[in-house]
Amino acid sequence: MESITFDEVMTLLCKDGIMRELSHDNNNHISALYLVLCIVSWQTMLYKPQRIDHMHFEIHDEQGGYRGDAYMCLKIEVASCTRMPLSELLMGFGVLLPSKNLCLSDDEASREAFQRKVEVNAKCFNAHFLTSIAGVRLKWVDTLACHLEYNPATKELFLFRFPSFILSCPSHSSGTGKRTVLQACATTNRFHCQWATESEVGCLLNEILLSYRLLFGQTKRTRALFRSLDPFRDVPRAVADPLLPILCGKRSCHGLVPLETAEYYLPRDFPVLRYRLSVLQDHLARATPRKWVQLWRDNRDSAHWLTFWAVIVFGALGTLLALLQVILQAVQIAFR
Repeated sequence: MESITFDEVMTLLCKDGIMRELSHDNNNHISALYLVLCIVSWQTMLYKPQRIDHMHFEIHDEQGGYRGDAYMCLKIEVASCTRMPLSELLMGFGVLLPSKNLCLSDDEASREAFQRKVEVNAKCFNAHFLTSIAGVRLKWVDTLACHLEYNPATKELFLFRFPSFILSCPSHSSGTGKRTVLQACATTNRFHCQWATESEVGCLLNEILLSYRLLFGQTKRTRALFRSLDPFRDVPRAVADPLLPILCGKRSCHGLVPLETAEYYLPRDFPVLRYRLSVLQDHLARATPRKWVQLWRDNRDSAHWLTFWAVIVFGALGTLLALLQVILQAVQIAFR
């Protein structure tokens, strides 16, 4: 099924009597276009509309000035909005819906890490180690497209905070042939290899749910870390998503997420989010503990951790015994 254009949406709205037919030169046409763009944003949560004028449609900057792969640009020309398929129009902002096993970096080291780091252990890679060892700061956002994007300059990791939206979106088309607006944003053009197909959109939704478990839900320390956070501190409590603390703070979430395991194979379990996870893995692998507290917390390699602290403990005991021996000898000499 081909992706619909905004002109076709406007035609259907006029046909159903919801909107009257407007000239392309009319200011009301710009307002109607803005309304449709806003509705698409509300029903997909891929972006937040900012404003529109005669020349440009602008979206809200969720990432504090960071231009990553999701939001490469915050403005598109209004003239290009009307006749382009929905997926091609959204490509003007960036890769809002990435495809499977896609490495978006041109850097040789990043591409090598993408190919090499294909396994993830939930006990060694999680939000606890990212924050305590790698110094990553968590930033909760309202747009699905930013989930798991990482800004290396500020060490900010962007996390989508409304997982209930994902559960409200069926992963696959229903038998009636109806599609959600998010599924309608998928590409049908085989030449657009960077953009998700309809089946890959379903994969992305499942992977986002599973990523909450990987980062927070599968170890005691990460669940405690999440309970210390306040993802909704900057929004009214009425809009806080009750599903987020269940996915991130509960020991078990049977029936809510795909089957979780202790170890994941990225090409199979996270094919769409694979690149973003490999970036985080590489950053964590390069992080070196610099404080005693960090050294104590960094037990990713249990054998190395035990060996290190055994050497420290026995070394300290040896030093203490040597010091006591010197003191005793000094006392003996003093009382002769």
